[in-house]
Amino acid sequence: MPYAFFIEWLYPLPLEHKKMFGTDTFYLEDKIVFALCKNSNYPLDHGIWIATKKQHHQKLRHQLKSVRPLISIGIKTWLILPEDHDAFEEDANTLVSLIKSGSPLVGNIPKKRKP
Repeated sequence: MPYAFFIEWLYPLPLEHKKMFGTDTFYLEDKIVFALCKNSNYPLDHGIWIATKKQHHQKLRHQLKSVRPLISIGIKTWLILPEDHDAFEEDANTLVSLIKSGSPLVGNIPKKRKP
């Protein structure tokens, strides 16, 4: 799994792991929180994908130096910490703090699928 250090930093949170879009996606209770992507289908978007809402993008840009929108996939609500940015680990650490503190800037409750 890519970026295993990030998962270690989040210990002891009860994260639930799922596969989605060829990424390792993680939930915390009923919220999808982030995904780890090193998939060759998304070479421009290797890094930590952040589940968020568009109204939080500006606040996250102030807290995370490297954050930007995804390029390879048309999901407009998610942002990414790209692995090739100099501030990647620093921003990953800040993201851990946001997740551990229960920040409303991170995480989305997915829409229920119709049967």
